[in-house]
Amino acid sequence: MKNTADVVVIGAGVHGAATAFHLARAGAGRVVVVDKSGVASGPTARSGAMMRPIFTEAPYIQLVMEATQMMEHWDELVGGDAGFVERGFLRFTRTFEKAELGGDLKLMKELGVEFEILDADALRARVPDAEFRGDEQGLWLPRAGYADPVLTTRTLARAAVRHGVTVLEGVQVTAIDAPGSRIESVQTDQGPIHTRTVVNCAGPWSARLAAGIGVALPIETHCGGTSLFQRPEAIPAGGPILSDGVNQVYFREVGDSVLRASHFGWTHNPVDPDDYDETISARQLQTLRDDLRKRYRSMQRGVFAGGFSAIYDMTPDAHPIIGNIGGVGGFWCNCGWSGNGFASSAAVGRHLAARIAGQTSEVDLGMFAWPRPPGTKMRPDGNWVKR
Repeated sequence: MKNTADVVVIGAGVHGAATAFHLARAGAGRVVVVDKSGVASGPTARSGAMMRPIFTEAPYIQLVMEATQMMEHWDELVGGDAGFVERGFLRFTRTFEKAELGGDLKLMKELGVEFEILDADALRARVPDAEFRGDEQGLWLPRAGYADPVLTTRTLARAAVRHGVTVLEGVQVTAIDAPGSRIESVQTDQGPIHTRTVVNCAGPWSARLAAGIGVALPIETHCGGTSLFQRPEAIPAGGPILSDGVNQVYFREVGDSVLRASHFGWTHNPVDPDDYDETISARQLQTLRDDLRKRYRSMQRGVFAGGFSAIYDMTPDAHPIIGNIGGVGGFWCNCGWSGNGFASSAAVGRHLAARIAGQTSEVDLGMFAWPRPPGTKMRPDGNWVKR
């Protein structure tokens, strides 16, 4: 195991892999990624992995648009296949107010997001299996879709290795040494790695790591359920992501025969990321079935095909924590994404890597600093993901 590095990235989920890839491309020197399990072995693997630039703040929109462009040219820019399927995103809503929509249409238009507004008749034509009231509308985003989160992360990690990064799987970080408020080394169960720079991409474990050097991150780990259903014949294969902002549920395809469904929002359900129930409860499943049936006729007889629970590293305002944090020299964070991180991950890594390497970045990440800058607002309605 290499015992020195210019940068150590802790966590080999999608943010850790993307950050390492871009650090190598930015010429940041010897980069080592450490993960106690392996690449994409944590929450990343259960991500909905949706790419849609529907937000109320400019940095999110800019980052997702950039990441989507990367997905569209993944083999050329990264190498391999990220499993990206660009079939569009359709949100049902009663109003285009920010809190209900989860996006700012004026800002999205200014930043170049392509979209179309559909009335109830147009929605019925697009989704004949669904029932729509006359006051409901749709927001259609043609340049949107979803990826395979595991393939995305693995291809980023492989590309990082081709650029000289070392990825250590099955190596657990036990402590970070920062005497005099300056990073000096990372301790692992296989020996120390001497470094002056650490990037904390440990997701639900990131607060524990930070606490070890006296940095308090307001991150809690919460758990939410996702269900799989056999695709009803009335819902054609090859369709877009269907996001019901009225009943607060979404679904997208997993292959041709399965639909993945989940609620918007979250229930206060704190868990230990190393010890939690990974199944979906009967109550969660029934509530999800009931809300899907309110919209889709065919889901009255939807066939359950399995389910699981995923964990999220959540902050009080549902924004991530990005940047040099806690007044500790060389301690950088890219965590606290609150279930919102996959869509922008490939781009966030580039802009954070540029800052770490002393270069400029075109996207202002200032709103993600901690403590928060004055004027930073909670995500609309306190919801950590408007799916």
